Amino acid sequence: MSYLVLARKWRPKTFADVVGQATVTRTLQNAIASGRIGHAFLFSGARGVGKTTAARILARALNCHKADGPTAEPCARPDDPKLACPACHEIWSGTSLDVQEIDGASNNGVEQVRELRESARYNPARDRFKIWIIDEVHMLSMPAFNALLKTLEEPPPRVKFVFATTEYHKLPDTILSRCQQYDFRLIPAKELVEHLRAVATGEGVKISEDALARIARAAEGSARDALSLFDQVLSFSGAEVRDEDLQALLGLIDRELLLAASQGIAQGDSLALLDLVERLSDYGADLRNFTRELTLHFRELLLLKLAPEGSRLLAGLVPEERERLRPIAEAYSEEDLLRVFEVLTKTETDLRWAQDPRVTLELALLKLAQLRRLMPFAELVDRIERLGGGGSTTGAPPSGGRASASASRAEGGRSQTAAASGSTSARPAPREAASVDPPPRPPRTEPAEAPRGPVDVQDPQALLGAMLTEAQRRPSLLLPLRSATARLDAGVLVIEVPADFAAFAEHHADEYRELAVKVAGRPLKVRIATTGAGSEEPAGDEKAAARRTLVERASQEPAVQEALEIFKGRIVDVREA
Repeated sequence: MSYLVLARKWRPKTFADVVGQATVTRTLQNAIASGRIGHAFLFSGARGVGKTTAARILARALNCHKADGPTAEPCARPDDPKLACPACHEIWSGTSLDVQEIDGASNNGVEQVRELRESARYNPARDRFKIWIIDEVHMLSMPAFNALLKTLEEPPPRVKFVFATTEYHKLPDTILSRCQQYDFRLIPAKELVEHLRAVATGEGVKISEDALARIARAAEGSARDALSLFDQVLSFSGAEVRDEDLQALLGLIDRELLLAASQGIAQGDSLALLDLVERLSDYGADLRNFTRELTLHFRELLLLKLAPEGSRLLAGLVPEERERLRPIAEAYSEEDLLRVFEVLTKTETDLRWAQDPRVTLELALLKLAQLRRLMPFAELVDRIERLGGGGSTTGAPPSGGRASASASRAEGGRSQTAAASGSTSARPAPREAASVDPPPRPPRTEPAEAPRGPVDVQDPQALLGAMLTEAQRRPSLLLPLRSATARLDAGVLVIEVPADFAAFAEHHADEYRELAVKVAGRPLKVRIATTGAGSEEPAGDEKAAARRTLVERASQEPAVQEALEIFKGRIVDVREA
């Protein structure tokens, strides 16, 4: 007798045997038991989840001879002619005259549909119903669908249609509206493992739970794919399946390599990650598959970090594996894991088209190692706030009663951040002290060094003249400077431009700042202002005057100056705390 593959040998024979589709099978059984049987059924879903099998079981349930009418429990052994009625046995073996199974891909024309319509006019040869099972029905042509519409809507009373498709979206709405639709879901890994365990027991095969779980995960929700993989493994290993045989045959990634990758990323060990990729190359592993497995591995780490003990989310992890992964999970924050997922997801897509997959994977792993060394943005802002309070970076509380710069915006695509003097977190100062302006801060002294330029930084007009000369190479910056004036204000070079050029100068503030530093030959603080902005105030415009005063006071704060230097920004708004 020829060998029968496991996917056919262990094909479900009754509704109860169908794996992972309890909702569909229960609905069909209840419909048959109550007599509410439709004339057309549409089974849609991914490959290998039981659509065609359920269609054959439904055909047997409608035509089974063991009862006077349709039964929800057809013959349980249709493969044995001695234990099954003729209808069930013939449908199971594919020899029934009244149940025709058609391939939609090879019978997709109008002529085939016309033959089906002619045949539907006649009564069944022996059984209750004449049933057509059309597999991959989406392959029918549009004229064929149109030819089927009338028969599908009002078929003869003894005719039933069962359609199966993996591409539900390709069916015309006119067909969908005439069918009862059943969606077959991907089978959960847990149910696939149980099914594979039952098959292994029936075949007398010794295999570990971890190996069954890995086969189920590789099948990606398809029972047929799982049994095909299992069949291949048995051909390689025989009656006893070892974990290393499974890895060699199916190209699965060793768990130790995944653990080494997550540990290397957590420790920021770039050399260990490069050595890991070298081992993968020597092993001949599929790097894209490794990236996919590594993503699932980090998902397990995230579940261990978030889910409480005993949660159903952890049901797929054996207790020994949890203990190995828990220390690694503790080394990551939730933000770290989210960044890892983002990088690995992009890398898995890039590997599909990469000319050198090894380099692509190495760069991704090195990037993940470097991401662990980045300072969180909130911590950076907190350090600047502590500097503004005059204390050390270890957390001394800042003093209050000063103006605060609420935002500092970087021009030219640089980062944006908030810079504050610390007054929002300190106790409010007394009312009398609030009306007294703090003494002006003396100019910051730079380290003594030999001057690198001929321009005296204490002479603002000389600086402006040198900037004009230097700007000859950049005509776009020259025109505002020709009508500008310069002055020093507490060590800051203030360049005042006419109001007509104010917007342009503000937009190119960074370029003017770099120009001034270049001609001065040393670090220099530069501020762009509008001519007459401080003296020609409209009568009664006290708010604008107060705002400019706050800007001047905020620009002298150490924390604000530190933020402006770090982010190369400028003050755009100030509020008094």
